[in-house]
Amino acid sequence: MAGVIGIVVVGLGRAGKARVRDLEMKVLGESVVLRGVISRRKVDEVTCLTWEEALARNDVDAFVISTENSTHEEYVRKVLDHGKHVLVDYPFCLSAQSGKDLYDLAGSKGLVCHVENIALLVPLHQQFKQTTKSKAVPLQEGLVRLDARLSNDWIADDSCAGFPSFAGVGDLECMMDLFGKLTLQEAQYVYEPDLRSLTCKFSTSDDRPITWIRERKRDGKARERFQEFKFEDGSVLTLSPTGPPPPPTPGHKGLFARDLELFVAEIRGERSHAEITEEKKLVLDGLQLAEDRKIVVGRSGFSKHGIKITCDSEGKTTNREVTAVDTEEAELLRN
Repeated sequence: MAGVIGIVVVGLGRAGKARVRDLEMKVLGESVVLRGVISRRKVDEVTCLTWEEALARNDVDAFVISTENSTHEEYVRKVLDHGKHVLVDYPFCLSAQSGKDLYDLAGSKGLVCHVENIALLVPLHQQFKQTTKSKAVPLQEGLVRLDARLSNDWIADDSCAGFPSFAGVGDLECMMDLFGKLTLQEAQYVYEPDLRSLTCKFSTSDDRPITWIRERKRDGKARERFQEFKFEDGSVLTLSPTGPPPPPTPGHKGLFARDLELFVAEIRGERSHAEITEEKKLVLDGLQLAEDRKIVVGRSGFSKHGIKITCDSEGKTTNREVTAVDTEEAELLRN
């Protein structure tokens, strides 16, 4: 696609604001233009549009979806149904089958459907990948952990953010990007008034263990991520970034701008089929892995004690502690 690409940003959270900033600064040049935003928030600096207005405009070619996770599937489908390209922040959607269906819909219409994961673009991740691929010795064990505060924002609400395995699917994509296919061995979810904790134990294709923990506490840290991978030769790779990515320095593209650049390049036919296919496979594999241990927890009755469930790789419950569940029983669903 030659010429100007007009873009509408949907949602003005952290990611949405970053997209708007980059487009207004024209970090991708004069041929990528912000046409407006769709948001519940009142803003004076940019043109605000309704869905109907934005979808009907001939000068709007693409949408960027930066809203609550639970809305992604609906909004992506709406955009594709109206013949527009779409970039959506991860998670793509909240089921593996929905992800496949949306990719198929985009393909049938000749449209681009691109899923963000800026963690894959972080220089340290790229360095990690290069180092792990070049190592002559195997991984011994790995740990990936997120500690965050359990706030009243939507990101801490499973009904908006999705179950933690989906809300954190970007981590799964990064792990698979480094070590290939992962298999679930055990999963445990703790749901209490002041605590949400998911712990999953994976194995790589050569049976090396990786533990993944996502924990939110009411009085916990604002946000802290930690990754550590130990190898048989005694070497250790550690990554511990904190907080969101900083604004880009003048004259440089930040992570969100680089992701937007990939989206625009795909619209213009400037990316290889092999690269795009690999990217989509990683997204779908991540969703499938997230769904393999999806634990659906009844919301009523967890005001005092909460729940613990442990499952094996077959999705069967091997150990369970349930207390004060009024009307709904927790169950582990393996699709």
